[in-house]
Amino acid sequence: MKSAAELARAVAEALEFAGSQPGVLEAEVFAAANGALLTRLCYTSHIPSNGVEEPKSTASYGLGIHAAFTGPSGPRIGFGSEPSDLGVEGARRALDRARTAAVADPDFVSFPRPSAEPRALVDYHDPALMTLDDTALVQSGWTIVGGALWTFMASSKLAALAGDEAGLRRLGVILGGDVTVLQERVAIASTPMPRVQTDESTLITAFVTAMVESHGAKGSGAFTGTRLDHFTDEAGVEAATNAIAAIGGERVPSGEYTVVFGRQPVADLLNNIVVPACTASAFYTSRTPFLGKLGRRVASPQLTIVDHGALPGLLGSKGITCEGLPTGRTDLIKDGVLVGCLSNWYETER
Repeated sequence: MKSAAELARAVAEALEFAGSQPGVLEAEVFAAANGALLTRLCYTSHIPSNGVEEPKSTASYGLGIHAAFTGPSGPRIGFGSEPSDLGVEGARRALDRARTAAVADPDFVSFPRPSAEPRALVDYHDPALMTLDDTALVQSGWTIVGGALWTFMASSKLAALAGDEAGLRRLGVILGGDVTVLQERVAIASTPMPRVQTDESTLITAFVTAMVESHGAKGSGAFTGTRLDHFTDEAGVEAATNAIAAIGGERVPSGEYTVVFGRQPVADLLNNIVVPACTASAFYTSRTPFLGKLGRRVASPQLTIVDHGALPGLLGSKGITCEGLPTGRTDLIKDGVLVGCLSNWYETER
């Protein structure tokens, strides 16, 4: 995986190159290197299985150039990228693509200018996750499997159903899921902000489904974190506990019920429905149900939604945005009232 220093050097060289080319008014250069490590969980008590499958990994890197070019009736804006080449030739190809794709944009003002707000997160990534090897990745999978199996074995409910150890295996205890580690490095600089900034972040997640097949019982568990030393068997224990609790469950008839959502559906609702409707671009294009409702009640007085990209330890927290500006806090809904929206520099200045 490319180091932050390599990305920073590539960005500086690409920005210098872009600035020297004819017709370029401004340029913004972004370079990234990403790694994704995955180990799958596959355990069945009644069929031979590996428990944890062979780990997989992917790695990628490249750079992109967002540039403003001179045009007959105003600036023309284009973007081009080049994968797997951080050198000057890669920058040349990216800039050529940006020039070819450039279109007139009367709403364009400039690329982001420096912010008066200081950067809140620096050197916050976990070096242990950034350098995780295959052995440690596989061990993380066995940590989850072990937690689930100990929970099943310690269950008096399962013991009563099974009768003995062989009977426990015949119940059809199944575990599936994965442990995933993401490693991210970025560097960015632009004509208005020529000092190269870098950012590194890591996260680890586990999503598990446990089943007692003979009784049609299923449960799920999850873990999300940003540090390896915070990783435990929690997701496996949770999945097994929920599967055991589901034994003997009854289907409820159709009707209206009070439902308490867990973390996953709440995250899905926010990420796919609510937050996209609270963006400046959604208001500009009139594709939000909140149009004309800024400062008005849109939800229960018990609901407050805050976007905070600089809280330490959270998966979505970053040191800088993709525009090179410091992350921070934006209140979207406060006590049920729509009080703000998310916006980047372009949407704010247009």
